Amino acid sequence: MPTLHRDKERTISSDSRTPWSFGGLKSWSTREIVIAAVLAVAVGVIFWAWDLLWATAFSAVPFPISYLLVGIWMVGGLLVPYVVRKPGAALVGELVAAFVSMILVNQWGFAVILSGLVQGVGAELIFASLRYRKYSLPVLMAAGALAGVFSIALDSFVYSYWHIYSLDSILLGVVLVALSGAVLGGVLSKALADGLARTGVLSGLAISKGPRRRLG
Repeated sequence: MPTLHRDKERTISSDSRTPWSFGGLKSWSTREIVIAAVLAVAVGVIFWAWDLLWATAFSAVPFPISYLLVGIWMVGGLLVPYVVRKPGAALVGELVAAFVSMILVNQWGFAVILSGLVQGVGAELIFASLRYRKYSLPVLMAAGALAGVFSIALDSFVYSYWHIYSLDSILLGVVLVALSGAVLGGVLSKALADGLARTGVLSGLAISKGPRRRLG
């Protein structure tokens, strides 16, 4: 009985972990850390490429329609937690990806780290609200949507949107970025991760332990 009691206490302690407790990050295995880092770096390269497109091909897209394209920048905070399924994964994914895009040189410099932090927090809140137990497509879409809303909130403060655009335009931007975060962020992240999982490269990680449809 004492052993069962201690096991129960250990389970409760593990379930109550949050990304804000560094003890939670210690639960990551070496493989989870390596895979998360590799994925985040790859996403960072995608961020950087999207940064270039934003400054060139997408520069003619007006506000707030441009926020339909922002969802790609939520992928770091969705792909990594969907694969490793640990507290703090959304923050790690977004911050590492943002850092990579910064060192590859983009038009925003260090500001992307702040964006990564805010977007990571937005996604993390959704996973934390479900105690890091659910990673279905609706959950990923919700995380992407909230991360997007956090993103435009930050932009509105940094770039003084309130003094440039009408309230209606900003609110439309909020709706569009939430949609973009849900689709370009959530749906795309799940598709990418599931594709990788089918190759076997993610074996032994949390994503490989869940039920997946058989091919054919």
